[in-house]
Amino acid sequence: MSVRDEFDVRVAVIGNVDSGKSTLVGVLTKGIMDDGRGSARTKVFNFSHEANNGRTSSIGQEIMGFDSGDVILPERVNASKNASWAHIASNSKKLVTFLDLCGHEKYLKTTMFGLVGLMPDYCMVIVGANMGVSRMTKEHLGITLALKIPLFIVITKIDIAPKNVFEETLNTLIKIMKNPNVNKAPIVVKEGDDVQGFADKLTSNKVAPIFTISNVSGEGLPRLKEFLSHLNSRITISGLFQTPTDPVEYYIDGIYQVTGVGLVVAGTLKSGTVLPN
Repeated sequence: MSVRDEFDVRVAVIGNVDSGKSTLVGVLTKGIMDDGRGSARTKVFNFSHEANNGRTSSIGQEIMGFDSGDVILPERVNASKNASWAHIASNSKKLVTFLDLCGHEKYLKTTMFGLVGLMPDYCMVIVGANMGVSRMTKEHLGITLALKIPLFIVITKIDIAPKNVFEETLNTLIKIMKNPNVNKAPIVVKEGDDVQGFADKLTSNKVAPIFTISNVSGEGLPRLKEFLSHLNSRITISGLFQTPTDPVEYYIDGIYQVTGVGLVVAGTLKSGTVLPN
């Protein structure tokens, strides 16, 4: 059962297929670099068919822990999720939960469920520098804006993108953010910028920080990690959650039969307090 509190920040990871969403989640949560062929994403896929075709068709969840700004990583890259999550949670003062959503339009319904049912605090929009801003990226942006979820943008693959294509991608994103229908101030984050200030302003839903990174060389990743460490939960201001003294409201999104335990329900506690028995 997921009991939301101010120390758990949920970040939905959205963007077009093959933009590098799962790869970035793998790099951030496992503390590894990608080999340029998607090795990092294999560490976070739920199913073998996703690893085989490189495309997410389910909602993946991974956590990234912080202790006074330092990243808490799993003890072993290939450790089971139970072991790695237990280690990260017990040694962290803040958790960032990544909701790795689908990029292919075939699975848009699944992505919609992730954005609505899992109630993320923020959206991290992934755009491949070598791909430009696709129709599905615009679709995901539109849904995020309609749900009034604050967003920031990460442009990946800057190590392989031709300079003119990268600049066109960046300029297109800046133009979209400045559109009166979007009305966000785009901020291209550079070395030495005050990323904590950007993180603090993100809850106002008026700014859109843009990070440029490479999952292979690691360029830009330290700034992104620092930014993530400063993100604050929106649980008290989002309007989606009530107090622990209100009647219990619990959204069930998964049911499991666990050997030796029995029936386990998974979901999000929106209000009230649940006690044993």
